[in-house]
Amino acid sequence: MPLRPQTCSPRVLLPALALLLLVSACAPRLRTSAWVVRFDMDSPSKVASICKEAKQAGFDELLVQVRGRADALYHSDIAPRAENLDQAPADFDPLAQLLTDCPPLPLHAWLNVFYLWGGVSPPENRTHPGHPDQPWILSDNSGRPVSGYSERERRLGWIEGNYADPSSAEYRALFVTVVQELLTRYPVAGIHLDFIRYPGPGYGKSDVLAEKFEQLWEIDPRFLPERLNSETVSAWLEGTQSPADRILTTAALFWNEFRAGQVTQLVREVHQAMNHRGTPRPTLSVAVFPEPSAAYLENGQEWQAWAAEGLVDALYPMTYFGDTDRVSAQLRQIAQNTSRTHTIALWAGLGAADKGPEQLGKEAKIAGENNYAGVALFSLGHLLKKAPAPNYVEAVRFPIRTFMAKAEPLQIESITAASPALVSPNLQALKNIVNKALTETAPKNNLEARLTERLREYDHARQHTIPQTLKELENSPVVLPERVELSGIFRYINPMDSPARRQEQEAICEKARQRLLAGENLATVAKEISQDSSKTMGGLLASRFLDPLNIQDQELARLALREISRVMQTTNGFWCYRVEGKSPGGQTTFAETPWEARRILFRQTLTRIMKADTDR
Repeated sequence: MPLRPQTCSPRVLLPALALLLLVSACAPRLRTSAWVVRFDMDSPSKVASICKEAKQAGFDELLVQVRGRADALYHSDIAPRAENLDQAPADFDPLAQLLTDCPPLPLHAWLNVFYLWGGVSPPENRTHPGHPDQPWILSDNSGRPVSGYSERERRLGWIEGNYADPSSAEYRALFVTVVQELLTRYPVAGIHLDFIRYPGPGYGKSDVLAEKFEQLWEIDPRFLPERLNSETVSAWLEGTQSPADRILTTAALFWNEFRAGQVTQLVREVHQAMNHRGTPRPTLSVAVFPEPSAAYLENGQEWQAWAAEGLVDALYPMTYFGDTDRVSAQLRQIAQNTSRTHTIALWAGLGAADKGPEQLGKEAKIAGENNYAGVALFSLGHLLKKAPAPNYVEAVRFPIRTFMAKAEPLQIESITAASPALVSPNLQALKNIVNKALTETAPKNNLEARLTERLREYDHARQHTIPQTLKELENSPVVLPERVELSGIFRYINPMDSPARRQEQEAICEKARQRLLAGENLATVAKEISQDSSKTMGGLLASRFLDPLNIQDQELARLALREISRVMQTTNGFWCYRVEGKSPGGQTTFAETPWEARRILFRQTLTRIMKADTDR
């Protein structure tokens, strides 16, 4: 991307000092951008104000949200008019006015992709893409459409609202048409994709995809662990998991690749459609989660592979949250592990909602030292309600490292983007998956030998122990696992958090636990101390079946009603639970068992059969 030209005039200075100042003044600096949310441009006066303030602040470009909930803040014959424009004049076209009022600032059209609707009630317009009657509505891993969730279920399911299923070819075709129409009618500088992912690991195992996977792998993906992380994959690779868990993890990795391919296919189709416009064409950029391993394994968002394949022109990792240590570590890891084979611009997405210019300046310095092209602030509306926006822009306009020192060469393992078609169990495919799942930590020594062993183990299980496990479960009555109702306190930790931050979060959780032990109301403590959905729900959590093979579930099973657990560490934070209710498992058939419990019973039975085979 072109850099803002610099002017230099050393005047009459000592030669050495003049040279120093000249180099500093001439060094290209980080470009600056800001996201502009749809509610900050839903009237002519707001658009005029946004453009005026952005130009006065010195921004280099803007990312303007013209598709928030599968709708349009512009004139469209395909997408419905955005409902937040109901009070605006009927002929008001926010994007058209932005393109009139904001030049010379380039504007990138920001479109939310799979996120369709956030309201509890469905859209009034039955043709709206987020209406429950649409054929592409995403289902959870139990087969229930997310459009049927209550507000409480959404919060407990960690999902914002209605989503489209990334595997729907019909929805992908609709979205590509939306992009084509927009580019035909409006001279935007680029298309910026957001919510280009699954909402979480608990979604996507639709009947159609599950059947396709089972035909090749001879196991229903709903029997596989829902959540994988880099620690799980490392244990699988090292062979420290149990034999049964290694079998399940092998299949789960290939399932995750299949799932990621559904998301990648939309990126590929948009990329192809934009390339057909000829050159020069608008840029294609994506807002992504900052931890590449977690984004791939949990959300099917393999943005490292998109960069390696040249499917996008720019990445905007959303490093909004956390202290400077966390954000700096994220920015460094991203720079070190993003392929630059193609001309990929990195933009550091920084959170301006709760941070001042000084902290953002420190984070921008790390971006500048790691060859980022620019900094994007979320959001312009937040800035305009705080200190003067020019203070923020000046704070983050840090010199780019390439003109200060030679950049270190990047050592990145070659990776390829997933296909929407199934991948057969082969060594090269598994190596590619592991490199995406472990990012920079994938071992180089004996990697192929280890992967060959994992494939051999699975092939044996596919032919012997998996069919034996299914036969036993399907032909005999089963006893449901114990079910518990829980409430709890949660404190989040990020993989990039410092040890001091982790200790602080654990101490806060322990403090909350002591208050509960002293008899304080849990809902009150949760709203004051807990985080995420446990805070907004007053500590209430979803009920769950207890897995006898899970150490923490074993501990929860030993607790009496109303008893409070110790502080437990999980992959994403610290929890303190209170048992609100217990239901002993009753006898039923495997076919009538909920999928969550079926997954537990399948793992238990597979573990027992494999252990018996080993003991013979």
